[in-house]
Amino acid sequence: MKTALAFILLCLPFILPAEDAPFKQAIQPLAFSFPADHASHAGYQTEWWYVTGNVKDEKGREFGYQFTIFRRSLSPKSANERGRTSAWAASDFYLLHLAISDIEGNKHVDFESLERGALGVAGATDVSSLLKERPQHSHFPEVKPMPKGTLEPYVSVWMNNASFALYRNGWLLKAASPRIGFELELSESDEKSIPITLHGKRDEEGLSRKGPNSGQASYYYSIPRLNTTGVLTLDGKRYGIKSGMSWMDHEFGSNQLSADQAGWEWFAIQLDDGCEYMLYVLRNKDGSIEPNSSGTWTDINGCYAYFKIDGSNLAPGRIWKSPHSGAEYPLEWTLQLPNAELRIKPAMDDQEFHSEQGAKMNYYEGAIRVEGTNLGKPVKGTGYLEITGKNLGGRM
Repeated sequence: MKTALAFILLCLPFILPAEDAPFKQAIQPLAFSFPADHASHAGYQTEWWYVTGNVKDEKGREFGYQFTIFRRSLSPKSANERGRTSAWAASDFYLLHLAISDIEGNKHVDFESLERGALGVAGATDVSSLLKERPQHSHFPEVKPMPKGTLEPYVSVWMNNASFALYRNGWLLKAASPRIGFELELSESDEKSIPITLHGKRDEEGLSRKGPNSGQASYYYSIPRLNTTGVLTLDGKRYGIKSGMSWMDHEFGSNQLSADQAGWEWFAIQLDDGCEYMLYVLRNKDGSIEPNSSGTWTDINGCYAYFKIDGSNLAPGRIWKSPHSGAEYPLEWTLQLPNAELRIKPAMDDQEFHSEQGAKMNYYEGAIRVEGTNLGKPVKGTGYLEITGKNLGGRM
């Protein structure tokens, strides 16, 4: 959902130039073509690549992690199209959010950086370089083999201290900061299944509506189950990650939220029976729930189905008050659907992210644990919970 965070919509609004040509809008379903659509989509104002995971080191120590790169476009036209030919001219800004939750150590550390998309410091492969003509229907081919002998990725999103890149055998995630670092390899968990879930209503898959008006939507898909190995670094100590599962979101659009909306809760759930749930609840300023709040259920074979979310099937429980910001977050939840009843709780309470360079607001992004029943059988699971809009000072 963020990802993934709409606070990026508030980043640097004073520098956006007036333009006659509008940004592209998510209005009609898009015929996705993969792997090309893992790349950036110029012309849309906001885009993000978001990865979270629950992993273990060789001794069984548990960690949660977050890696997000946001792209915020300065104009519907590129710098060159606006006559800006200097190497310093930027078409986009990029914002990086990193976090690690050490569950055993009850420690959460986050990091943020902001870069201009110029001089090679930050940027992304654009879909136009990979897809010359969009197909009539969504297409899920195998990842194109890399040319023999090359180390170049097929798709890459990068900043000067982080990168997320697609290679022949999967994704490579790297990041370095003063206290935390990532060197992770992410691969599909089952080569026989379609790893991509398109979110949205039936016959609108991939178009995720966030409000009642035209354009209040985004193009949104997930890769909900990626095997994860590698290394996490926390306060100078390296932990060899031997097992775990990650969830990848990619979302882009230009006008997702309405003026009445104040924040949301978003859940990514991976169950031990092979099923996944993604759901989000958009909350209005008057406390009501946006009718377009919804979710997607994905089964073990990669088939998925849309469902509505309202106050009757998702109920909050215990409230945690942050000692850092004073914000109050509901951290325990019960989800009741016709085929599932799931109880959700945090792996640890204090997983609040502190944003200083974006909207300068806090939000909750944390590893969760899940148990209950799914399809009539007992299940357990892991995942991630995101909560925005609980801080004073502005609209998320």
